[in-house]
Amino acid sequence: MRSFFKVINIILVVMIIFLTGFMVGKKYDFAFDENKDIVGLQYSDNEQKIRRLVSLIDNEYVNDVNSDSLVDDAIHYMVAKLDPHSTYIDKASVQKAEEQLKGEFVGIGIQFRTMNDTIVVERTLPGTKNYGKLEFGDQLVAADDQSLIAKDNKTIEGLLKGKKGSEVKLSVIRDRKPISVTLNRTIVPIPTVTGKHMLTKDIGYLKLTRFSENSANEVHQGLQNLLDQGMKTLVFDLRGNPGGIMHVAEEIADEFLTKNELIVYTQDKQKRKKYIYATNKGLFEQGKIYVLMDENSASSSEIVAGALQDYGRGIIVGRRSFGKGLVQREINLGDDTKVRLTVANYYTPSGRSIQKPFDKKTAKYSDDLYKRLKSGELYSKDSIKINKDLEFMAPSGKKVYGGGGIIPDEFVALDTNSVSNWLYYNQDANYFDDFLFKKIYSIHDFFMFHNETTYLKYFSAGMYRNEFLGVLGIPSNEFNPVFSTTVDNYMKATIAGTLYGSRAFYQVWMPEDEMIKRIFELEKTTK
Repeated sequence: MRSFFKVINIILVVMIIFLTGFMVGKKYDFAFDENKDIVGLQYSDNEQKIRRLVSLIDNEYVNDVNSDSLVDDAIHYMVAKLDPHSTYIDKASVQKAEEQLKGEFVGIGIQFRTMNDTIVVERTLPGTKNYGKLEFGDQLVAADDQSLIAKDNKTIEGLLKGKKGSEVKLSVIRDRKPISVTLNRTIVPIPTVTGKHMLTKDIGYLKLTRFSENSANEVHQGLQNLLDQGMKTLVFDLRGNPGGIMHVAEEIADEFLTKNELIVYTQDKQKRKKYIYATNKGLFEQGKIYVLMDENSASSSEIVAGALQDYGRGIIVGRRSFGKGLVQREINLGDDTKVRLTVANYYTPSGRSIQKPFDKKTAKYSDDLYKRLKSGELYSKDSIKINKDLEFMAPSGKKVYGGGGIIPDEFVALDTNSVSNWLYYNQDANYFDDFLFKKIYSIHDFFMFHNETTYLKYFSAGMYRNEFLGVLGIPSNEFNPVFSTTVDNYMKATIAGTLYGSRAFYQVWMPEDEMIKRIFELEKTTK
């Protein structure tokens, strides 16, 4: 009998432990963020309400519905009400988001465009096993015997991408002859340093387009390459850079700041502060720096620029930056979906927040760029609104201001009368690009197109000028020849970007760049 009651007691204890664990499990849970760190979760009554509602819809609602889609829509709506930078990443978007953060994807590594329903290769991307196996002008007809003709980009991507290490057999038309090319699907790097060359014998240029996992290493290598060429002054181009991984921004800022200088600090919901300081590992802690920024430079770009400005290490050239001072943490929701949730504010070393105001009811910026255009801020530094209540004294002794972006030290207007700006920012730029591509495709076997050094040194796009003016809607007899070099450089740079990538584009276009021109002016006045 005693043994019977003993067994009963054990069963009861086990049931109590199980029920306790079940109830605790309903209220407490955990998830992982992008760094595989654990995020503790505590479920509220509201969460239980939503869980019951979904269960009722699944089991009791009279019609069949896709509750996954309903939940996705509900989460999108809730997160959008928080702030402009908290976002829900559904299953369809997770892979692309991860590729952007990692700075790589699995594929065959080609850059192409569709012309007359046919895929035409522009170039194979450096750094892959397939480099050089396809040529400019090759037409891709089929992949593993499945036609690529007249397919949309999603279908094309599905046929060309695949599992790492797998192969794809391509049917190709090259110089009007059919050939077969087998390529390996491999990791393809997405470079974030897209400009890297010397502007003069002393001035180096480095352009960073975003902050991904590989960006700090790319910047480090780029700096070393420029230093090996004799760089004494750096132009660090962050225009249009929307940001990315915060700790990568900290590593990049560390290249320019000396040991124990504060890079940035954050403050979370519990008012806890985290301070990030520079180490002694920087490659360029003493040389002169110009940082190029515009209204689309945001987040991690502003962390780097803000630290350099506060310490007087960099001269900010351009226009007021975007104004994003919020820190996101990417958390896995457990079903191949993620949420990027704002978990803290960040502050530059002077203590300023550069977060611009937003409507807390809709969690949206209210046509900020339109307001800047309307106020004249993009054309005149005097039109930039400064909040005197948010004035801070930087470690350099300079007064700086919070409340909406980083104000440049040297303002460069968006000059709508500039021919180079008109071409570069024109809404029809894709149309111009298509015209030029068709021109060079018609003579794609031209020897200069197959050697970058020869192209950059000798090719002249002037032979296309009159036709290009027609595309622009400008009669050649009304064209002012003083702008011939600018137009020719635009065409040459655009073609260079097609054949050799962004780095070649910027190398050709630099003489026409208004901000680069300003730097040369500043260099003359300081010598």
